[in-house]
Amino acid sequence: MTTSHAIERIVPDALERDAANRRMVALLSQPDPGPVAEHLALLHFTGRRSGREFVLPAGVHPWRERLVVATGSAWRHNFDGGSRGALTWRGEHTAVHFRLISDVDQVAPAYQELIERYGVQTSERRLGLRLPADRVPSLEEIVEAVERCGLGLVEVTGNFLVSTGHRRDLSTGRTVQ
Repeated sequence: MTTSHAIERIVPDALERDAANRRMVALLSQPDPGPVAEHLALLHFTGRRSGREFVLPAGVHPWRERLVVATGSAWRHNFDGGSRGALTWRGEHTAVHFRLISDVDQVAPAYQELIERYGVQTSERRLGLRLPADRVPSLEEIVEAVERCGLGLVEVTGNFLVSTGHRRDLSTGRTVQ
């Protein structure tokens, strides 16, 4: 007997994911990657155990004047305790600091806000989740999914534009000219 959950993580097969990642890395590495670069960025980081250099495309989300990546992928653990790296977003390459947020009391409300902001259909694509078709999931359902699927947030801090249209140094909170 299988258990049905209100929220399921959508995980593409490895070949499909690898092909899509290669296309996105090529596109997002360009100086003017177009409108897709509003929602996708390249994360540049070093694996904490392997020491390998990685460049991964990921969805980025302005959230409470911060930039976050919402993910359940295993690579998120590279940012546990914080890690320096770089972000290529909107055609700009910037040094950043990544920090994993895994506390369910922070992660679940963030996912709820993002789902409410994007709506159910867009959230499925942007967050990689299968959601109830007819409604926004309850906070309790989101908490259950965060715990079961290992969903987390990767906070990205650095000097770049967030949705406000002003360049902010997110490490200090100051607007930069």
